Amino acid sequence: MSELDSLYIERNDCADCCRCIRECPLKAISLTAEGAAIDAGLCVVCGECLQVCKQDAVRLRDDVYLARKFIKTHTIKVASVSPQWTVEFEGIDTCRFVEALKLLGFTHVSESALGAEASMRKEMEMAAERPGLSISSRCPVVVDYIRKYKPRLLEGLLPVVSPMMAHARMIRSWWGREARIIHISSCVAAKNEIAEEEGLVDIVLTFKELKRWMSDEGIDFDHISGHDSYQFEPYTARGGFMYPLSGIVTASEKMLTISASSLKGVCDTLDAVPARLEGPVMLDLMTCPGGCIGSVGATCDPNAAVGHRLALKRLSDERAKISEPYTLPYIDVTRGFGEMAPVTQFVSESETLAALDDLGLPMQLQQLDCNACGYGTCRRFAKALSRREVPREMCIHYVRSRLRVGFIGLIDRLAAGVAVVDNNMQIVAANRMLATMLGADAVSVYDANPRFRGLNVVDVFPFSSMISSVLENGDDSLVRDVQIKDRIITVSVHSLLKYRNVLVICRNMLFSQVRNEEVVARTRKVVRENLETVQKIAYLLGENASRTEAILNSILNTEKLDNGE
Repeated sequence: MSELDSLYIERNDCADCCRCIRECPLKAISLTAEGAAIDAGLCVVCGECLQVCKQDAVRLRDDVYLARKFIKTHTIKVASVSPQWTVEFEGIDTCRFVEALKLLGFTHVSESALGAEASMRKEMEMAAERPGLSISSRCPVVVDYIRKYKPRLLEGLLPVVSPMMAHARMIRSWWGREARIIHISSCVAAKNEIAEEEGLVDIVLTFKELKRWMSDEGIDFDHISGHDSYQFEPYTARGGFMYPLSGIVTASEKMLTISASSLKGVCDTLDAVPARLEGPVMLDLMTCPGGCIGSVGATCDPNAAVGHRLALKRLSDERAKISEPYTLPYIDVTRGFGEMAPVTQFVSESETLAALDDLGLPMQLQQLDCNACGYGTCRRFAKALSRREVPREMCIHYVRSRLRVGFIGLIDRLAAGVAVVDNNMQIVAANRMLATMLGADAVSVYDANPRFRGLNVVDVFPFSSMISSVLENGDDSLVRDVQIKDRIITVSVHSLLKYRNVLVICRNMLFSQVRNEEVVARTRKVVRENLETVQKIAYLLGENASRTEAILNSILNTEKLDNGE
């Protein structure tokens, strides 16, 4: 792991389940010789892998230690806080929240909504002057996605910094270049974004990290009364307070605004953008569900997203009523996007077809597209396979085919007849030995319908009642000798999955090897049963002899007493 990587996989905890590979929307994770690894060149830090990993092997870089170090070694420490703090610390007013941060060692606490006022205003001004496409750049994941995967739309991306970066530029104007800035929000991608303008924002903490830091320091709101002197500096934000939410951009009458708030929604929306637009269109895109409140760095309940939006709206309305004026400093909030090599993952058609053939997907199955692998289509998975990014075992069809081949190979080597039957009384598979045992007619049916696959057992097996009995009653097994013409066949029906699948094993008693094994087994059974019978007889004889002896002794003693002996 590089020190700059905000997302990484702890290989000691990785179970090689490939779930992160399947669920990654951009397939930025591949399986290497050392295990699953994130390709920073493909990753846009959407955080999806953090949510789906059940082993907690996917990690977000923890910057709490670095934040503590900054607090101890610098004089001016400014906390730049997302307005989302109001739902993360529900019921905590401004005074108590600001005091809590100052107890951590911050000298100043300011809201990044001030930066949002400037950056979003600039975006709307630029969009109003454009005749075609405008894309909001306040979400760093959207910016990275367009730069890497949709370079044709780069001209539509508004060259404006995010609210976090705009606020940081304001902080520098207020408290100077010596100030150390720690941004606090739920955005995990912000940890990567700060590298875009080195030396502006020093550290990014998620609300999860902030709460853990406060807990480690023993800061408890029950012991913080909050004095009126603790306020956001230099002003309490009023505009820009809603920027963590999706769908907040209000278009003019001449402009169509389209919103999306998930990475899939963003991808689908950008895919649908035509090469030429008739009129001005504004895309308000965020990759977390509902906006930043749905980010993996948030601690608030995602199921209460509607309530959180309402809470932010109420507080925004309250802030708008504040009469105290303020003037934001003039700062340049524009930016450049620089050159970034777009992602190219070219695989030739011959390589794709070779990979499909390796998976055992004939032409009629090459568009099976069950999406169990997470790649959407078989061809996409085949391309990833040819690039050696995924194991073949991620393809369910391949795994099933290998298991079926292994099972068929096993039963074909057995001297017994074997079949598997499902709960619909249909044969899943059978070997040729079973058909041979059932006679020439069964062999003809077997040749016409290989392995009896899909046939009803009633039409093929004379012992179908045994199979239906095990399936209907849920018995573990049932064994009987069945006479078929001049043959005696021992039929064993065993439950594989109760009420769902059974395994049928038939042994021909006229076959020497089977006969010898069966004779030995049955002889042992008879000997064992005879020994048990002898033991019972001996026990009863011994008990009877003992009782007879006791009775005789009692009679003799009585006779002696009568004779006066």
